[in-house]
Amino acid sequence: MFTNIRNLAVCAGLLLSASAEPVWAQSAPGGRAAGMAGAFVAVADDASAVYWNPAGIGTGALISAVVDYGRSRPESGRQQLSPNQWDTTAMVGISATALGVAYYRHVAYGSATAEPAVAASPSREEVRRNVQASTVGVSLVQSLTDHLIVGATPKFVRGGSTNRVDLDAGLMWSIEKFRVGMVARNLTTPSFTHDGLDVVLDREVRVGAAWGSGWTGMSRVIVSVDSDLTSRMTVSGDRRDIAAGVETWWLSQRLGVRGGVRRSTIGDARAAVAAGVSAGLSAGALLEAHVVRGHAEQRSWGIGARVFF
Repeated sequence: MFTNIRNLAVCAGLLLSASAEPVWAQSAPGGRAAGMAGAFVAVADDASAVYWNPAGIGTGALISAVVDYGRSRPESGRQQLSPNQWDTTAMVGISATALGVAYYRHVAYGSATAEPAVAASPSREEVRRNVQASTVGVSLVQSLTDHLIVGATPKFVRGGSTNRVDLDAGLMWSIEKFRVGMVARNLTTPSFTHDGLDVVLDREVRVGAAWGSGWTGMSRVIVSVDSDLTSRMTVSGDRRDIAAGVETWWLSQRLGVRGGVRRSTIGDARAAVAAGVSAGLSAGALLEAHVVRGHAEQRSWGIGARVFF
């Protein structure tokens, strides 16, 4: 097990050095969640819960560690990209019982107010801008009852040329084989300076429900549904997603297969289909991969590793 953790740390170092240059990503961090098309708020039970739902850390393994690296290639709205340019997203995290720590990189879209094109004109145009956000979050978890857990993630975010402290919060309600989760991000609506503009990030609220055949342990089958309660900005315009996913385990939990679909309920559907796989190196040590296909902005792939015990 210590060998697995050492190898995971080596992978983390390579991942961070590979993502040192500013890049623009359309995908959210976390490869397992991506393989379920993002239907993960009520499933989150590993270190990626720092992003997906901090309350989920209290429902997972005693110790969990994840390393994920993904790439996407939007084919619309990004004409400035060279033919070989790819977007990347990354996450390195560890959780233990009621505490989680993670570093992740992704793009956050927000609104900015542009100066008027005509001097002395009072009009100011609202525009959308993206900011490369590098985040370090620390999740703290507390059980309120036998069935309800709440969590909060104070986080330090560097976006553009600005540093901010922000807060996410989540809850997880579980009874027998059913779970309901909620996460709220960007609670302080932070603003970042990018290209001379102040970019403000709106709050995002997402809910999910899931059924697992073997909770509170490792379920052989998980079925989940997520829905955004707020709209969010993306490269192709505002979207509010609904997603459904499934995960199943075989060969004494050494082989995991997952998949899912998602679409926006506002504007064009911009739908995507996702698939992922986990392969066990040993008990509690997995290599993972996912691929997403569909609308141009949604296409991505990723690889990662997960250790838990």
